Amino acid sequence: MSLADWFGLARPKLAPGIEARVHAWKRVRDADLHVPLTQARLVVVDTETSGLDPTRSKVLSIGACLVEAGALALASTLEVFLRQEQASETANILVHGIGQQQQTRGSSPDEALAAFLEFSGRPVFVGYHALFDATVLQQALRDILGVKLASVWLDLALLLPALFPEAKANGWELDRWLLHFHIANFKRHGALADAVATAGLLLVAMARAAERGLRDPCALLALQRAVLDKANAAQSGSSAA
Repeated sequence: MSLADWFGLARPKLAPGIEARVHAWKRVRDADLHVPLTQARLVVVDTETSGLDPTRSKVLSIGACLVEAGALALASTLEVFLRQEQASETANILVHGIGQQQQTRGSSPDEALAAFLEFSGRPVFVGYHALFDATVLQQALRDILGVKLASVWLDLALLLPALFPEAKANGWELDRWLLHFHIANFKRHGALADAVATAGLLLVAMARAAERGLRDPCALLALQRAVLDKANAAQSGSSAA
């Protein structure tokens, strides 16, 4: 018995084809965080889910696109819809527009998630409010494929206000940033559309980062940590008061 089995964390049994694809993904090397941003492979991700609690919500769809060599590779995108045993509530459907039939007739979850791993590899991931997407994806990959997604995530919700302090934009949502930079979104709350729009913001952020001498993902991660540390310190100070 493996240690995972002993603690009740046994991996789910996968079809041989899915198992082979997961093993192939595991052989991919982790991203080099010191590669210049102009050469880095960045995968921008957005998810649509059955609710707002990332620990309880189910992934309904995943959208992902590739930013590589400092440009958006529009020929390299992914959008998958995960089949649900039961469709989400009507109020939830009104947000993302993934109807009951589409939810119950989507791809099998193991197939959809294997496709996501194949598309992504082991890149630096980018999102807006990335902790939400990272949490729901990690949970789904663990429960369905038995995979741990221990990847690096850049969060533009943290980085953009730090890179553009003149915008006085703390607390801005995705739509406000898109309007600020005149970036179109062809289907708001569509996973792929939101990922592509977020990629547009990433390119803007990369240009400003270069102006400030932040030339690789490692430098952006350091900036992100500094933003979080400052926020945590401010919260601790207000709690103490």
